[in-house]
Amino acid sequence: MAVVAGVVGAVVIAGVGAAFVFGLVPGGGDDDTTPPTTGDGNESDVALTFTLVGGSECGRTCRVVNTTIRNTGNRSLNVTADHALFTRYENGSAKKEAWSGAVAPGAIAANETVSSTFEINVGIGDGLALRENDGLLFTTLQTGQGNKTVETVVPVD
Repeated sequence: MAVVAGVVGAVVIAGVGAAFVFGLVPGGGDDDTTPPTTGDGNESDVALTFTLVGGSECGRTCRVVNTTIRNTGNRSLNVTADHALFTRYENGSAKKEAWSGAVAPGAIAANETVSSTFEINVGIGDGLALRENDGLLFTTLQTGQGNKTVETVVPVD
């Protein structure tokens, strides 16, 4: 498991999704971890969108990932984002957790977009698997009004 690098909480214009490359580094996740179920049971109360904006290398052992979270609702929400990156089978389904971490962007006002930045470190075997079939990033946005889980395919070059 990796340590979350930090959080940047600033209003930004929602960016365009972009791919980023994983390096082959020590570490890794458990084989028997099941990905969370996407969606939520309170969609009217959890009006949030999550976008992978891009990333960059922070050395051979890590990548910095940039995302945005937008509150499309009409009230402020206090948000925590739990992330889990999974390798994929050839059919595209989640295979194995390669990394997990959390960031706490905090209060997001109605119609506000904030950026969030965190680091990902993966193991050698997971790095090879991610290069072979890309990855799946499951992000659970937790609020006092309920949770929403988003699945994002992470292209790996």
